[in-house]
Amino acid sequence: MIRIVNTYKFSIILLVILSLAFTELTAQDVTVKAKLDTSEFLIGDQVNLELEVKQPIKEFVGIPIFDQELNKQIEILDQSENDTTLLETGYYIIKKRILITAFDSGYYALPPIPFLYQGDTIKSNPIAFKVKSMPVDTTQAIRDIKMPYSAPLSFAEVFPWAGGGLGLALIIFLLIYIIRKIWHKEPIIKRFRPKEPAHVIALRDLGKLKDDKLWQQDRVKDYYTVLTDILRMYLWNRYSIRTMERTSEEILQSLKISDFDNDDAYNELKEIFFISDLVKFAKYKPIVNDHEKCMNGAYKFVDKTKLIIVEKNEEEHQKHDHKNNEKVLEVIEEKTIN
Repeated sequence: MIRIVNTYKFSIILLVILSLAFTELTAQDVTVKAKLDTSEFLIGDQVNLELEVKQPIKEFVGIPIFDQELNKQIEILDQSENDTTLLETGYYIIKKRILITAFDSGYYALPPIPFLYQGDTIKSNPIAFKVKSMPVDTTQAIRDIKMPYSAPLSFAEVFPWAGGGLGLALIIFLLIYIIRKIWHKEPIIKRFRPKEPAHVIALRDLGKLKDDKLWQQDRVKDYYTVLTDILRMYLWNRYSIRTMERTSEEILQSLKISDFDNDDAYNELKEIFFISDLVKFAKYKPIVNDHEKCMNGAYKFVDKTKLIIVEKNEEEHQKHDHKNNEKVLEVIEEKTIN
């Protein structure tokens, strides 16, 4: 590639080049040529350089593959794959497009491009073009360069930081909470007991189940499902035993290893769970006496294991009455002795 600076010399060379601009070089019915989209473009503009080969079907012409630049002034941005078209005359037309640009203004002459053919080369026509600089309005005063405008933050940009900050704050809060609980020897997770005593809730639910008369409507499986759910919830509220996700055998085992020491109540619960599991999983059909027996057994289990809370004021009142009774007895004994 030759860059021409002198305008006079360029004009002479340009006349020679333009005289050859549309001349196709031939070699045994093979022609190659090169052309640009335009002969003038601005600095940084992107234009297509098209290479074209016309050859018979039986011939082969190697189209060149370029690196990142044609020369030091002309850069290659992209190269397309070869586009082949078969003509009715028995010839192939093969085209290749090369996207180029230049960042220096001036006049350029692109020399003929060599194509490989039969161990030798045939060359395309040369191309001349001009790269123009950006026009400058000299009538305007020179101004300072404007700083880039700051774009407003979007929600998508802020959300990851905000979410990360909230997550970090939550982790710090949990760590402080756990350390304080351990320091004061308090349970980390405190289970809130229901406002009503466990046996009150269970007895009310058992009464509702009894009034619904499910087994009388031939809904035996629903009857035993509700019955065991009431007992499971009672055990959870009364003894803090995890029951709702466990089998009957696992619940009974948990009672055994706890401080539960009422054997009669344990046997009542075991029999209810046994019949219920037969109904729910083995399609067992109990008799009427079994339905009533399980209901009565549930009432007995709750009654035998209910937690009786004695108010502190009542205890103090009982102690006070007991002391007064003792004083009365002492007075009676003294009078008797006298």
